[in-house]
Amino acid sequence: MNPSRDLPIPLESLPAQTVRSLGGHDIDELQRAAARLGLRFVLAECSDCVDKESVLAAIGRAFELPPWYGTNLDALYDCLTDLPDRGAAGWIVVLARLPRAPGFGDDDRAALLDVFRDTASDFAGRGISLRVFHS
Repeated sequence: MNPSRDLPIPLESLPAQTVRSLGGHDIDELQRAAARLGLRFVLAECSDCVDKESVLAAIGRAFELPPWYGTNLDALYDCLTDLPDRGAAGWIVVLARLPRAPGFGDDDRAALLDVFRDTASDFAGRGISLRVFHS
């Protein structure tokens, strides 16, 4: 194990659009950094999730997505790309404790993170930052 890999990279030095492991970042410090930088902070706590639907529901609650949000990846992308309309200069998102369970496997995790990567690309075109951390 390389200890330097676990050290957090200062938030300001990360690209404005990034999806990466939480690594050594502290969630509370990320929240403080968001406040300091005038960014919106969202914590999606997934420790009680057991499958893809419960993960997507937890994310929907964390973002306060509209009632029509259908807990599927397409609906998530549609709702996330509407976030810039809420007037934030940028977002810091933590997907905490994503499950490793039969109902949420590696393919589900990869697909979810791809939605956030696609969203980050959309935000980049609008000049809005989106930094997503997951554990």
